[in-house]
Amino acid sequence: MKHKKKLFALAASAAALAIWLYPDAYPVYPKSDHYDPESRTFFNPEPQAAPTDLVRAMWKMLVDQKSARPPKPLPVVKPDWNAFLAAPADKSRFVWFGHSTILMRIGGQTVITDPVFGNSVSPVPVMMHRFQPPPAPLSEVPTPDVVLISHSHYDHLEKDSVKALSARGSRFVVSLGLGVLLRKWGVPPERITELDWWQSAEINGIRYTALPSRHDSSRTLTDRNKSLWVGFAIEHGSEKFYYHGDSAQGRHFDEIAKRFKGFDIAFIENGQYNERWPNNHLFPEQTAALAAQLAPKRFMPIHWGAYAMALHTWNEPVLQSIPAARQLGVNTLTPLMGQVFDADTATRDWFAEPLP
Repeated sequence: MKHKKKLFALAASAAALAIWLYPDAYPVYPKSDHYDPESRTFFNPEPQAAPTDLVRAMWKMLVDQKSARPPKPLPVVKPDWNAFLAAPADKSRFVWFGHSTILMRIGGQTVITDPVFGNSVSPVPVMMHRFQPPPAPLSEVPTPDVVLISHSHYDHLEKDSVKALSARGSRFVVSLGLGVLLRKWGVPPERITELDWWQSAEINGIRYTALPSRHDSSRTLTDRNKSLWVGFAIEHGSEKFYYHGDSAQGRHFDEIAKRFKGFDIAFIENGQYNERWPNNHLFPEQTAALAAQLAPKRFMPIHWGAYAMALHTWNEPVLQSIPAARQLGVNTLTPLMGQVFDADTATRDWFAEPLP
């Protein structure tokens, strides 16, 4: 009986692996400066330097996970949903859940970016664990009218969250190619809008524009760069917000700054960088420089505070980027996870304080 159970478990694991590796069928898109129809893959107009020494870095992250994690639980607050939902039509409110997940109340609509609530963002969940539970589980979050997804990496696209929000009737605005996975996971095609760089969709008075980024995409060994990677500009009335997604430094930021001429809040990536993968994420000084370039009323660092996906300490990114941004004249915004905030909320450098 024990042998039969082991054989069954082995067969089930093999079947799961085969399903995971089996390539999905992606459409052929028109040729562009970032898509090759012959290989059916997207690429960066500014090529990325190939990562180096990844095995050693991954091994260190696996065997020494404590060094990148906070020694004690981070301060959080339980979201005040009544205050969040009562946001004036012309004064948007937000809740940060850590990493890149932001709940937005804009123009009477609820929007969420890259909803990730799970315990791990690794394809093999033996590492990259969440520091602590999110401020509220997804089941308690007010149903988003729109879900924005920037790209396919596990720390931005979570299958369980997609399926849960699809069951609640949310609409999805995603990067070009991601519809393949969403349809596979049961999202009705009529509730999926895919956008290429600079394409826009207007839904209930809110305009979503997919912005260029310098990154990549993959979830398996067979789907590298089959779908696109984007940031988003979100506009309603006189308000404008920038959501970074993932992107390394590049000349595309010049065009974004030129076209939008300032934002109310710029949510900019700040974390998970390393010299071994220099063209995947911004380094702190680059985050600060981009914040100054985009000329927002407030700059908020994201892509930190929840998962360790690099070798730096949990708060190194903000300890470096926040002072650098202030030296450049940028007004910073650092709310607690779970806190309801807007573009005028006063915040403190809690990440620099001793943890309680």
